[in-house]
Amino acid sequence: MTPSPPAAGLPPAKKPLIQEGVNEWIRGLAIPGSDVPFSVLPPAAELSNQTVFTQIPESLLGAPIDSYLRNDPYPIPCCADREGYHGDRHLDWWLSGLHDFLKVHQASEQHGLGLAPGDRVFELGCASGRVLRHFSAQRAQLQTWGSDISLRHVEWVRQHLSSSIKIFQNTVLPHLPLEDNFFSVVSAFSVFSHIDEFELSWLAELRRILKPGGIAYLTIHSEHTWQNMSPEWPIYAALMHMRDQIIGYNISESFFQAPLPREKTVFRWPSAATYNTNVFHSYSYIKDAWGRLLDVVDIIPMGHNYQDVVILRKP
Repeated sequence: MTPSPPAAGLPPAKKPLIQEGVNEWIRGLAIPGSDVPFSVLPPAAELSNQTVFTQIPESLLGAPIDSYLRNDPYPIPCCADREGYHGDRHLDWWLSGLHDFLKVHQASEQHGLGLAPGDRVFELGCASGRVLRHFSAQRAQLQTWGSDISLRHVEWVRQHLSSSIKIFQNTVLPHLPLEDNFFSVVSAFSVFSHIDEFELSWLAELRRILKPGGIAYLTIHSEHTWQNMSPEWPIYAALMHMRDQIIGYNISESFFQAPLPREKTVFRWPSAATYNTNVFHSYSYIKDAWGRLLDVVDIIPMGHNYQDVVILRKP
């Protein structure tokens, strides 16, 4: 049926705000989903014959690795749904998440915060659940929450991991639809290494949702990362690969041999609307800027691969 023309004297109806998928302003706030079907791999226990490079100290494990494998019956995302991390070394990907989960748990205990049944934990930027899955599978008595800027990652977690995980999509804007003083522990892996303008606002938001005495476990590219930059590291390869697009700096091999240019050094490229920065922090900046919002209780050099771990506490 042919639609009727607009009444005389009235302007034509406006076109829908969203056409042909997702509008550019939405892409500037978050990463949309995808219609490509998910392809999943077997649970980690079925991949235990793979050669692995991730070594977890027995003192950190505290139990045979088989018990951790039994606790996690959920599939593993294919390489494309974990941003290429670990390539075809799928068991290594799972082990790296277990390793980081155990280190977060250990850090909470070392800083006087033993996680009790019913305590709530939250991971900002959880991707497809590399670490988040272990909080749910290995500590089922905890309430596990997570969010990510990518809708596809959120959907992967929702469709393939435990239904007890509470998962949602966040945007680049520093807002989380969560209660004040709600979580015992919040974590973020390779998140603050990509946040520029809203960094301190995001820290204030994490402070808001943490309980008094709660711990934030955040990873960064630091001056230590910069001083030890190696061509074998993905961050080195990424910056060299993007050097013709990076604004404000002339990236070269000799550039990395000089001191960190600024206390907060941001490398930005215009080819993406979101997820388009790499950020490095000096220790003095962390202690002064971050320390005004949360107590900086520890900085662990290379606590997460070549990234440092910053542990903060809400007063």
